[in-house]
Amino acid sequence: MLGVVAGFRLAFFLYIQMGILYIGETATPSLNFYIALAVGILPFYWLLFMLHGLYRFRLNLSLLEVLPQIVTSVTEASMVLLAITLFIFPVVHYSRNIIVISWVTTIICVSVARLLIYAVQRYGRSHGWYVKNTLVLGAGEVGRSCAEKLIRFPDLGLRFVGFLDEHPPSRAADELDPFKVFSDYDKLEEVLVQNNIQHMVVGFSRDRHDTIVELMERCRPYNVEFTMVPRLYEIFSDSVGVEHIRGLPVLGLKRSSITGLQGFVKRTIDIAISLITLTLLAPLLVVVAIAIKLDSPGPVLYRQVRLGKNEKPFDILKFRSMRRDAERGAAGWSTAGDVRRTRVGRIIRPLGIDELPQLINVIKGEMSLVGPRPERPEHVQHFEEEIPAYKSRHRVRPGLTGWAQINGLRGDTDIGERVEHDLYYIENWNPWLDIKILLKTIISFVDRDA
Repeated sequence: MLGVVAGFRLAFFLYIQMGILYIGETATPSLNFYIALAVGILPFYWLLFMLHGLYRFRLNLSLLEVLPQIVTSVTEASMVLLAITLFIFPVVHYSRNIIVISWVTTIICVSVARLLIYAVQRYGRSHGWYVKNTLVLGAGEVGRSCAEKLIRFPDLGLRFVGFLDEHPPSRAADELDPFKVFSDYDKLEEVLVQNNIQHMVVGFSRDRHDTIVELMERCRPYNVEFTMVPRLYEIFSDSVGVEHIRGLPVLGLKRSSITGLQGFVKRTIDIAISLITLTLLAPLLVVVAIAIKLDSPGPVLYRQVRLGKNEKPFDILKFRSMRRDAERGAAGWSTAGDVRRTRVGRIIRPLGIDELPQLINVIKGEMSLVGPRPERPEHVQHFEEEIPAYKSRHRVRPGLTGWAQINGLRGDTDIGERVEHDLYYIENWNPWLDIKILLKTIISFVDRDA
């Protein structure tokens, strides 16, 4: 709420005191009037923020996740405020321009306030504050995956306490050994109280449906919140609608397809950003090309066959960062401290500068700015045999960066997790998701600890 008041104060400062966009009005605007106006409409802002989900508990604390809701809420409030002032206050008492400017400044101030709040929350969560003690229902493969993520990412705000499973799989005994497994359902209430359980993740459990429902109902008096991993989660997306078949609630899964108008928008963004980036970075690219040529024998650009959309092969372009004979032998990933790197390669590789020539691939239509990373044909064949869903990655153009990469899945990382992230991106694509991924990619290079 302080962000709203600060937004009005900033608008008055820019328009009246700094004279930015000031057009010389007959009214004599008073700062007190606008501050009173901002304070008076705070309950309406609070209601809009609540309706758009800005006050609910969030696992992922990222400004980019909530920025669309902030823009929508402030826009709606500003339109209502402008309409109200038109009918209540004579125009000689105030400036409509300040109200219009306050729309932009309020979005900025609320976003900055949310950024600071999230920074405090992330710090607190990483130190064990503002967290909710959490049980995972089901100690199977999916349950163990949930627990692993909760432990690996404490900034989610869920402190893993243990599994709730009456019949944990015996083959996973070694993997479950470090964790508590509460197998006596008759003592559920005792477990909830003794461990101060506030949250439960419902993974895949071998229990009967009515048993799971009963367990959840027994948790309700203790104000336990639930997060559920849906069946068929591999093909689940955010584009889920609740529908009814004669009173029976069902979930409608809408498969995303980046074609038609969506494909045109994505392609337009790709070409525009690629051309602008190549133009702005042209001096840097020339310097890097000269440095590579002087540093070691071999071509400036490195070409390698990758599979693109519909598994169509193409030559991916990179600045050469390794010796000319680096690929003798079996195909593999580069690793940190790879001895095959050249002196220039040791500089441009960590900074991602070696990937910039792929903007040419983007302009040619072989790649996109954002999408699953393209793989070599021999890797693709192996992965498709291991992971049935892997083939779905080739429904879209591969990208310079992607949802998997900004979530730490680069290079020689778990291919199953990368596929999960790639499919999530494909199923939930929208222009804002691309912009968010690009911004997070830039931030990750600016902040090397990200």
